[in-house]
Amino acid sequence: MTLQQLKAFLAIVEFGSFRRAARELGLSQAGLTNSIQALEADLGVSLLSRTAQGVTPTDDGERLLARAQLIDREAALAVEEARRSRGDPAGSLHVGVGPTPTAALLPLVVPDFHKRFPLVKLKLVSGFYDQLLPALQRGLIELAVTALPDEGATPGLKSKALFKSDLAVVSRIGHPCVAARSVRQLVDSEWILLGTPGGPGGTITRLFEEQGLPPPRIAASCESFNQLAALIGGTDWLAMVPALLIDRGLLGTQLTRIAIKERPPRFDNCIVYRSEPPLTEPAMVFAAMCESGARIVTRMRPSI
Repeated sequence: MTLQQLKAFLAIVEFGSFRRAARELGLSQAGLTNSIQALEADLGVSLLSRTAQGVTPTDDGERLLARAQLIDREAALAVEEARRSRGDPAGSLHVGVGPTPTAALLPLVVPDFHKRFPLVKLKLVSGFYDQLLPALQRGLIELAVTALPDEGATPGLKSKALFKSDLAVVSRIGHPCVAARSVRQLVDSEWILLGTPGGPGGTITRLFEEQGLPPPRIAASCESFNQLAALIGGTDWLAMVPALLIDRGLLGTQLTRIAIKERPPRFDNCIVYRSEPPLTEPAMVFAAMCESGARIVTRMRPSI
């Protein structure tokens, strides 16, 4: 097995086509086919299946895919570290970012990081923890800055707490319950869950339990704030979101906060990264800048 063979395999899976993968890699289609055939012969399994929809990985191919992605990423990091050791600051850094850190930290951190590493290509990937987790485990992103679920970081990952964030109940402007001041006044409303039930977007379920109320009526769940804002703005459904987003108008002008007296559970926003290998220098600097930014944000606004 060679790195070149794994890159060929990854390209075919990504593009779903031998022809497109060969073009992207600068190889002949015959050369690419030979590379995959040699890899399959070495492993003794079939990795790819041709269908009407294109080329897809077999079950054995799916098992190899996660490891191939990790190997490819680690190889790229090794090249970047070697470049930096000889004084070449170029390279890339992939970071996953949750919604509250996006609003609270990125304006403070990213400009300073760019000044420190002007040649490093910074790629920011948005998502909740459960969405970012596979990419983090496979090394597709080097670290994540996001709220953690109740159970904390997954085994094999390390985390460092930055700040706690408040959540708020939101509705469309003009909602019949907009003047409610207790969650008990919202028991007949329908709700949208954002992300997984155990994450920050599912906290309304825990809040109802803590208040001795029956489970909330869940109308739908979604995976993005764009979806949530559209649904809340066009229905009488409610949701619980990071308070910072609604306070800064980042969900648009059609949503408003319902000021209930009960305080929802709070979540830790953390830096999360793999236990091994060690973070690269740009990743360590980005993490340190996030810690400094979190202290600034907390001093400015103790309740985020």
